[in-house]
Amino acid sequence: MWEAIVVGLIVIVAALYTTWTLLPAAVRLRLALRVGDWGRRPGRADWLQRVSSAVETAARKRAGACGDCSAVQADPSAPSSRKPPHD
Repeated sequence: MWEAIVVGLIVIVAALYTTWTLLPAAVRLRLALRVGDWGRRPGRADWLQRVSSAVETAARKRAGACGDCSAVQADPSAPSSRKPPHD
């Protein structure tokens, strides 16, 4: 009986993970924002707030927002660390 419960939980978690991974980034981000808002409501447990914030942060990183680009993060006034090519 316990084996069936454990196998069922593993299958459910795998199905949720696969669905989450295959969702388009915009939908995944929208869902993560909703989970984040729901988890940060007053009266929620601390662990639930941390998990919901982690889900939201992970979705933002995978969404590929423009601020993640190294070209945006580079300061144009800073000297370049690249060396010129050798002739």
